[in-house]
Amino acid sequence: MMPLAGVVDACSVLLMLVLVALSAFPACRANNNITAILAEHRDLAEFSRQLTVTGLVDNINGRNTITVLAVDDAHMAPLKARGLPRDSLRNVLSLHVLVDYYDDAKLHRLPGGSAVVSTLFQASGDAPGSEGMVKIAERRGGRVTFVPQDVDDAGATVFYVKSVHEAPYNISVLQVSAVISSPASEAPSKTEPTPNATDVMSKRGCGRFAALVAATADASATYEKSIAGGLTVFCPTDKAVQAFMPAFKDLSPDGRLALVLYHGVPRHYSLSALKWNNGGMNTLAMDGANGYSLIVRDVGDTVTLLSAAPKPATVTGTLTDGDTVSVYVIDAVLQPRELFNGSHAGPYTAPSPDADANQDGDTGPGDRGQKNGAASGGLTSASALLLAAILVVIV
Repeated sequence: MMPLAGVVDACSVLLMLVLVALSAFPACRANNNITAILAEHRDLAEFSRQLTVTGLVDNINGRNTITVLAVDDAHMAPLKARGLPRDSLRNVLSLHVLVDYYDDAKLHRLPGGSAVVSTLFQASGDAPGSEGMVKIAERRGGRVTFVPQDVDDAGATVFYVKSVHEAPYNISVLQVSAVISSPASEAPSKTEPTPNATDVMSKRGCGRFAALVAATADASATYEKSIAGGLTVFCPTDKAVQAFMPAFKDLSPDGRLALVLYHGVPRHYSLSALKWNNGGMNTLAMDGANGYSLIVRDVGDTVTLLSAAPKPATVTGTLTDGDTVSVYVIDAVLQPRELFNGSHAGPYTAPSPDADANQDGDTGPGDRGQKNGAASGGLTSASALLLAAILVVIV
């Protein structure tokens, strides 16, 4: 039998090791990855893309309990063809995200045969009254229907098709027969004037780059003409532009124009869409067969841009993200390889996707956000510490 002093010492060691072990367990938080789930089903590709484009992916992944009503590509086509504004499209898709957990079994045991459930459209505060609610009902023969709460049109009813993914009671994905919509969700938002990209930059911390755009022949006009079709601007901070000015002054007029346009992309990208893209991207500087492309990488949930600069630029903030224009702050000036071959900056060799995965625990775009390796490693360490503590007491 152990002496009393030995027991006390052993208990102290046990307590200390238990506290260390508990600290190794990850905090309880949402760890969904709707993009990865939908990527396993090719017929849901358009639905997945639109969730990304409208920025709903982050809302879905950030919730602990949620049900996504997915629509296949064939039935998404009519919605896509209508060309709804981004805000309206977001509201329509928000009706497909229930803020409660429903799986196949729960759908067929609804209390009283029906239930009224809140959606992200209702939770957003954009739905008038209760028009962001969806009624679920089980009909004769076991068919389950979904219809917006305040819509009487029988044509608005859609049917449950099958379960796609179930992770009780965290997230489920259920396929439905068509798009769920309503007049309230499709109603246009209050019209706001389209922002002028250079005005946004000059007023919110990127004044030096905005001045370069204004002072460089044809740059401002090119930016403004691109807004109608969608525009994303990466705006270097004033500090970054100031440090780069000696190199900028050494460029020819055509080179200066190309560099300024290199910071614009002729397409609108939300922040989540940038993460989803995770690859090459054309810029406004692209002229026919000429290059002037840059590489977007999502590393550890941080968007980085790879160019010929010695280090990648990091997106540090969002100045605006509207229907057609988004402007993001970056911490360095982007340098096209076509202009910088080593005279001002050495070429930056982009790491391979495998290298990124090994360094950051990210297994690729499909698995982004599910870094379970780190979590399982923490659990393993905790288990080992607890086992060691028990052995100390026994011995």
